[in-house]
Amino acid sequence: MQFTNLESYYTYLEEDENFSIHDFNTTKYLKILGDSYSEAELKKLCSYEQFFCDFSIKRGEHIPQYQMGDYKYPTLELFNDNFAYLKKRAEETINPKYKSKYNHILWLSPQKHYNYAKQAIESYLTLLENSNFAPDDNLLNNSFRTYFENLFLLSQSINYKSAESIDYFTKLLSGSKINEFCKYAIMRFIVENIKKSDDVLFEKFFDYANSKVEITEDRLLESFLKLLVIISQKLKKSPAIFHEKLGDWHISQLKKENEQSFVAHYFYLNALEEYRKANHKEKMEQTSVSLEQAKKTINLKRVPFEIKDEKIVEALNQYWKMTVDIIKRIVTEKSSKDIYEYLILDDFLPKPNSDEDESKSALFDLVTTMTFDINRNVNKNKSGMINPYHLYINNFTFRQISCVFLEGMKEGKITFQSLIDYLKNYTWYGTDFTYVDNNSEKQGFDWIELLTPSLQVFFNQIEADIKTTTNHNQGYIVAIDSLVLKFEGLLREFSRAIEAQTIEFKADGTEERISFDKLLDNEKITDLIPANDIAFFKYLFTSEGMNLRNNIAHCFYKTENYSSATMLLLIVALLRLGNYRLEKKT
Repeated sequence: MQFTNLESYYTYLEEDENFSIHDFNTTKYLKILGDSYSEAELKKLCSYEQFFCDFSIKRGEHIPQYQMGDYKYPTLELFNDNFAYLKKRAEETINPKYKSKYNHILWLSPQKHYNYAKQAIESYLTLLENSNFAPDDNLLNNSFRTYFENLFLLSQSINYKSAESIDYFTKLLSGSKINEFCKYAIMRFIVENIKKSDDVLFEKFFDYANSKVEITEDRLLESFLKLLVIISQKLKKSPAIFHEKLGDWHISQLKKENEQSFVAHYFYLNALEEYRKANHKEKMEQTSVSLEQAKKTINLKRVPFEIKDEKIVEALNQYWKMTVDIIKRIVTEKSSKDIYEYLILDDFLPKPNSDEDESKSALFDLVTTMTFDINRNVNKNKSGMINPYHLYINNFTFRQISCVFLEGMKEGKITFQSLIDYLKNYTWYGTDFTYVDNNSEKQGFDWIELLTPSLQVFFNQIEADIKTTTNHNQGYIVAIDSLVLKFEGLLREFSRAIEAQTIEFKADGTEERISFDKLLDNEKITDLIPANDIAFFKYLFTSEGMNLRNNIAHCFYKTENYSSATMLLLIVALLRLGNYRLEKKT
């Protein structure tokens, strides 16, 4: 394909019988044509046609071909002649494939007019009616679906030929012009996007989908069952039978999977959810038992990653050497108080994650990703992306904290007694929150008393581990269990002291304690505590990270999950939450 001038390009468009919505070559040849012109006006027209070819409309909306940050290509703003050229082309073009596109772009532009939508609708209908392709051609079926979705949304938006569009599609259900998946996808699109509910149409779709349930191929069965659930809800019918069949379908897929594969876990989980929606208690129980058994054999392998770039390794080594030198100087020259304040004030915590921070490899688009918690349950709060916050904590923050403790303990400046003295004298934990009530009974908390046992057990164990160069996991169980649960109490005490809400009232009039996550999101807390500290607390105690509060409270941690590393992170959190002065109210 080569264009000698714009007229040859226009002729190509009129003679083009390719039904595919994708066009990967025309832009390239338009650029060659534009480069061959010396006149600025002709170059501009070639550019407009390039933008036109690269313009993509799906489900009635413009989808940029490229997008990076605020930059998008192409955009409507590129047509900087007040759309005069596009208007001319929309009027002159005959081929419905391109006439529909010219007019649809104008409908999406600031020049939006009823006639452009009308012309696009008529062209889309003509294009679809004249189309002819092999039913097993998935790419052309997908193009048919895209054209129809654009047609349907336009016809709905201006109420023009809406009934004709639907009638045209319903006649296709009895034929073989398009494949079964395309029929399913368009039926679902209509049901979910039609402006005015149409029970007669929905019944027709229901009957068709239901007729396919017993005879359709395996993967397509799931699609039709999901459609039947949606239509049943629209028709106010019970979808329970289809939820049950969806559960059965997920169970049937297990025969194709290795029981040790995490995909088997995925099918069990989906089956359980469908049986729950069907309220089929017997199958729920059977699936729950099978799921628990499968967790024991699921194989989640650890894959190590090694940095081999010598420049990066050298830079990291230099950074770490400088950090260690600073820590040794602080520990040697400063007091215990200064060392604890270093752990509170130094900027070694990562910044809070944002959605943009989570890195997702392009490879993830080709596979199913699942994130498991400590019990091998799927964690729906996590995306399955690479989490830079977790990587930073493990590779930088923890190493820095452990270095401070190790050097501080060698110098005799970080000890059980020095930490208790610091908490008592320089944090709000030293405030006695106890009081005597009207019945002469002591109420409230002495937090130093409550924190002491955990810290004492920890220091006894870590000192023994350092002397024997071992890591006795069992010895940290009591310390970690105690401090994790105490931390929530400290956060609630802190919230009450600054008059942040700790109790909420439910619709039925009952009171309920505000969850740990909501406490940290309270505006009075976020105004006072630095964002890095709040992110660190969430990482330690909620499902955003280690989820210590849930794992400890529900006894999900095994002995090997306990370590001095966890306790060191907890002590830093304890120090940072305590770095305030609170006045006891009478």
